[in-house]
Amino acid sequence: MTTPETTKKHHAISRRNLLILGGVAVATAAVPASFRLFEHEAESTIDELLAMLSDREGAAMIGRRWLETTGQEKQKTVAAKITKRLRTHGWQPGNTPEALHEALGSRIRHDFEHGDMVEVSGWQLSRTSVELCVLAALHQDAVAIG
Repeated sequence: MTTPETTKKHHAISRRNLLILGGVAVATAAVPASFRLFEHEAESTIDELLAMLSDREGAAMIGRRWLETTGQEKQKTVAAKITKRLRTHGWQPGNTPEALHEALGSRIRHDFEHGDMVEVSGWQLSRTSVELCVLAALHQDAVAIG
């Protein structure tokens, strides 16, 4: 037989559990918004990086040659790799184009100094340069499709 006291014990929610559930609900509601923010930030970063190329078509051609030997990659993955490397040289997405240009030059010199090179059609190029070319190729392909 159930008494009012046992019923209260089984159905009562403690203040602690209520706060935890409320926090989970807020966090769950925020997740889709954060993905949209990340998506926008990634697109913005891709645009910033591609703005550094004076010849996107030529860069895309080099990028496609590299992809022929390594396989497909995703734009956001390549952009994240480049961004991670450039952060070590003081650049953050949203900085000025001059700051990006300086960090990119510094990173490419670093690649050469530390032998972080890749071969594309017989040419030895810095990994960061080639990844920027790959980004151009992937972006160009995405624009052509979509």
